[in-house]
Amino acid sequence: ADPICNIIYNVSNLDETVKYWNGILNMAIIKKEEKKALLSYNGGRFGILFSQIDEPIDRAEAFGRIAFAVPYATQPSIDELIKKNKQKILTDLVSLDTPVKATVRVIILADPTGHEICFVDDEAFTQLSEFDEKSEADLDKFIKKDPFQE
Repeated sequence: ADPICNIIYNVSNLDETVKYWNGILNMAIIKKEEKKALLSYNGGRFGILFSQIDEPIDRAEAFGRIAFAVPYATQPSIDELIKKNKQKILTDLVSLDTPVKATVRVIILADPTGHEICFVDDEAFTQLSEFDEKSEADLDKFIKKDPFQE
């Protein structure tokens, strides 16, 4: 069993966040309190606990991204749903080439608090995630070349 049960996202407006993740992205509400809500895509085995804080959230340049692997055929409907609801798309549905591996298709959204949500196609992501027997040796080789490792 995976030891990670949920992750926590701080949000500035819980109601807007739940409206987005549940009402638009169809994530089920498992539990909701005044300043917290637990939502899940898989019946509660793993979830996101959204916690409202009373201060502005500064996402800076690269904070607050989560990725979900979804079937390739599902991505266009996510794109349509977000456009229909006039929500923010950070990266339109695009295919990204990876040398010697699968081409992966992604769409990246932003929720009301600025969290980035990446929906990556499961088929290509599974290929990209396969165990590579020589990867550890490659990593060691590059670490030895790194001048900051001395």
